[in-house]
Amino acid sequence: MIEFLKLIPMEFIVPTMAAILGFIKSIRFVHEGELGVRLRFGKVWRDKNNVPIIIHPGFVFLIPFVDTLKRHHVRQQTMRLDDQRIVIKDGLIFVCEAVILYRVTDIYKAMFEIDDVDDSIEDIGMKCLRNVLQSCTHGDLSDFDKISSSLVDSIRVHTSNWGIEIIEFGLTSSAPTPESANLLNASIGVELKLLALEEACERRKINFKELDPLLAAVLVGMPLVASVTSKNGPTELTATPPSKDTDKGGVDRK
Repeated sequence: MIEFLKLIPMEFIVPTMAAILGFIKSIRFVHEGELGVRLRFGKVWRDKNNVPIIIHPGFVFLIPFVDTLKRHHVRQQTMRLDDQRIVIKDGLIFVCEAVILYRVTDIYKAMFEIDDVDDSIEDIGMKCLRNVLQSCTHGDLSDFDKISSSLVDSIRVHTSNWGIEIIEFGLTSSAPTPESANLLNASIGVELKLLALEEACERRKINFKELDPLLAAVLVGMPLVASVTSKNGPTELTATPPSKDTDKGGVDRK
């Protein structure tokens, strides 16, 4: 290269170097899995029908200082939403993880209709995840297919004009926080004990609905918050420490 420059008169070296640098600067690449759009003086290059011209993978020659190239991937992308703490319908807090699968179908819309499409998908995905799960109970969270369908429908409403296709949006895991797990286990324990008591009454030909609420509370175990139907209608039982105003068993009958 140095020997070649020695053959060039001094007055031509600067223009020659400028030409070489300009040629290098005019070459750009669109890689496999990407599409691009050429901007000329900041405006999208369009055909005679005013349709944006899409640049496919390969070499692209640009006019230096006039043209610029914007590129974006069109491969299927995976976005993970990790450790989302959500208060569900029955007041419990669950830590949920979800995944969004999507791909760009319209490169022009993905780059110019929304600012940073990938970050926007993450933001709207977290919003949809929260909105859908807040209407679910802990029992609903086991039906991943149903939740996934609701999530996909919800996010597509917001992204329909973004030039992307939502392929899948679903939960990968959901678990209660330690505090919520304790409440859930206690609730399940009470339900199982009440069910066992009802079955025991049935085997012994005892009318469960006529069972004395205080006796039911003692049989199920305390502390207990439950509702047992008596002759006069539902009676709420709340376990409290013994006091002057309560029975010795520590059960306040309301």
